[in-house]
Amino acid sequence: MYTHNANVSIRQAKILLILQMFNMSMLILPRIAGKIAGHDGYILPIIGFAIGTLYIWAITSLLNRFPGEGLDTIAPKVLTKWIGLVIVGLYVIKLLVGAGFELRMFAEMVSQVLLPKTPLPVIILILLFAAQYLIKSGIEACGRMAEVVIYFVFAPLVLIFCLVIIKTDYKQILPMFTARPQGMLVGAYYVSMTFMPLEFLLITGCLLNKPGKLKSVCLWAVGIISIVEVILIALTFTGVGMVTSTKQLWPVLTLMQSIQLPGSFVENQEIFMMCWWIMSIYMYISGAMYVASLTISRLVHFHRQNVTTLPLVPIVFFISMIPSSLAESYTYLVRFNGQIGIFFLFILPLILLILAKLRNLGGRAHD
Repeated sequence: MYTHNANVSIRQAKILLILQMFNMSMLILPRIAGKIAGHDGYILPIIGFAIGTLYIWAITSLLNRFPGEGLDTIAPKVLTKWIGLVIVGLYVIKLLVGAGFELRMFAEMVSQVLLPKTPLPVIILILLFAAQYLIKSGIEACGRMAEVVIYFVFAPLVLIFCLVIIKTDYKQILPMFTARPQGMLVGAYYVSMTFMPLEFLLITGCLLNKPGKLKSVCLWAVGIISIVEVILIALTFTGVGMVTSTKQLWPVLTLMQSIQLPGSFVENQEIFMMCWWIMSIYMYISGAMYVASLTISRLVHFHRQNVTTLPLVPIVFFISMIPSSLAESYTYLVRFNGQIGIFFLFILPLILLILAKLRNLGGRAHD
């Protein structure tokens, strides 16, 4: 591996997207699904996948029209220089704010499960500096790290699924098909916000060594995550109960605490089980900070694209400390993703694509 190599393979891109989508939203997903769709909550990821394909189509179609470019150059071309720069600036702010809220929820979870006596700022700063150390070496370092982490994330996940399947009460997902269609669509939209890391591709999509396969990479990653979400929601409902899932902030964590490993000698085994989630959150925070840093470096034409990684640490830290409590952190994260996320995932790429076609800008898509 070469430090600061700005390319990533197709395999690395798939793994990165999967890990980045497997973020804090997964822990609260059964709560959201149960509140909106009741017993039919496990169906929401299937509809969410359909919505996710719209995000993929908008982003990849835009990038394919401008081969080798990202949002930092496409927006100024299509929307005029100054409007484009404002849009790119808002994109960076959105990345940092989203990372900050995600990081705060992560710190709250770690404080409850792993380190109850450790101050939240300490937990947050440790992860931020660890993320900064990784991303300063470029996207290939992130890709190589993801290739290692993926085994530590999904091996325990498969074990947990197997243990839960054995003793679940499948009556908890009955009756079926009782939710209203309008509620299902709203719920599917919120579930589709777990695909938020797709917005990273507006900058990093051109870094794939085979850009023409970007759409297949996205579909593959979104499909895997959708399957995991269906299983996760269904098993949480059957293992904890649908009503209980809607009343608890971390229903997935409650599910893990209810699992008893045969012959286990670990007293607090949920701590062992949560370690894999920490790795996935680490990849998400690293991805958001890397994309923000890369975008800023391109805008100001820095020769080295990693010089802005360290200054972002205090910015994300102060954003993460804005919520005053756990409940407020949850509200900020859900509302921010639900109200702002759609703009950079679909609305902005679609507007840029339409305007580019009307103005006859850009070239042919990759074959």
